[in-house]
Amino acid sequence: MRIATLSERASIERFLRRAAPAQIYGLADLDDAFWPDTRWYGTRGADDELDAVCLVLEKLALPIVYAVAPPGDRAALGLVRALGERLPQRFFANLPQGHEVVLGATHEIALAREYAKLWLPDPAGLESFEVAGIERLGLAEADELERFYAERAFGPGEHLGFYARYMLELAPWFGLRERGELVCVAGVHVFSERYGVAAIGNVATAPARRGRGLARAVCARLARELAARVPLVGLNVATANEAALRCYRALGFREALRYEEAVLTRRAGVL
Repeated sequence: MRIATLSERASIERFLRRAAPAQIYGLADLDDAFWPDTRWYGTRGADDELDAVCLVLEKLALPIVYAVAPPGDRAALGLVRALGERLPQRFFANLPQGHEVVLGATHEIALAREYAKLWLPDPAGLESFEVAGIERLGLAEADELERFYAERAFGPGEHLGFYARYMLELAPWFGLRERGELVCVAGVHVFSERYGVAAIGNVATAPARRGRGLARAVCARLARELAARVPLVGLNVATANEAALRCYRALGFREALRYEEAVLTRRAGVL
């Protein structure tokens, strides 16, 4: 297998656009806000067009290896396996289902969970989910949001998400308060007007306030704002999170692809 180091955004974009609703994160990472922190690899078919792409994003403390593709995709899985020592020693992975077959011998795999990539075909009707009191959040609330995610947003054993302060600069966030304290927040992981994509992320409701439709209302407000600025809005959700799936489906989100998230660590002595 011949691996190419990719530096031309146009060719990467052509590949990702083939399945754009499932590739929102990859498309956004082509933007200048993310591009300097990325490394891209690919393989090409007989027509010299890319048939697999793998992104290594080093913007967060734990690097992300992203090669989202349909379950068992041979080109994507072959590329990730062949990259070998070019991958970080430890990384957070977004990979096709079946990655454990090709990487299990060389990496310890932890926290593996099935996820679905959802996208919003039509934002019409989101207004019907609005409630009073939703407010716009941004950098001025950065410290408060850090405390919310660290202290109140999650229950025991729940996944803590991927909040980072720079995400507040990408696009507006929204939240709801009760007695002056944030109880529900929805923000973004990535946003790019240049590539026309946005991904909702960091959605959380304080455990004691759940079951009242707060996340649905705040996500609806955020989705309306994003859809007014870019044509493609999506998000990732664990398929085991039935409450979240019901919320997003009620808002009109539809499934584009299933994949797996995990933390992989190269086994000792493996290059």
